[in-house]
Amino acid sequence: MREILETAVRAQGRLLIGSLLSQRSRKIGLTNADLEAMSANRDPAAAVPMSFE
Repeated sequence: MREILETAVRAQGRLLIGSLLSQRSRKIGLTNADLEAMSANRDPAAAVPMSFE
């Protein structure tokens, strides 16, 4: 019953964000090594909030 309701409500042909990102990265030739290099250079510190004063 739940599966029937879920199928009826779910939009046809929807693309999930993970699938889209995977498709795009394959298209431009991004590899796991590239992602690891980007992650290694990423600053893990939290961003400083903007001040409007």
